[in-house]
Amino acid sequence: GEAGGQAYNFSNEIQMNVRELVTLLGELVGRADLEPIVQSNAPNEIPHQYLSAEKARGDLGWKASYSLRDALAETIDWYRAYFQTQTVPTV
Repeated sequence: GEAGGQAYNFSNEIQMNVRELVTLLGELVGRADLEPIVQSNAPNEIPHQYLSAEKARGDLGWKASYSLRDALAETIDWYRAYFQTQTVPTV
C-alpha cells in the first residue's frame, strides 16, 4: 500500500516529565511514596521531547486506543500475572 516504506510515530502525544510518570506508576502499583532521585547531570539531555502521531492520524486514520493510565495499568497487571507463574530457581 501507500504506507509501505513510511516511518510513523504512534503515541498518545501526552507531554509528561519523569516525575509525573514516576508518580503515576507509584499510584498504579500502590507505592505513592516513591520519589525519583533526580541528579540532572546527563550531558546533552533533550529538555522536552514527545512523539507526534500527526502523520499516523492523517495517513492511516490511526488513534490511540488506550489512555496512558489504562495502558500502564494493563501492563502492570500483565507483569504481576507473569511473575506469579514463574518458578524461582533454587540455589
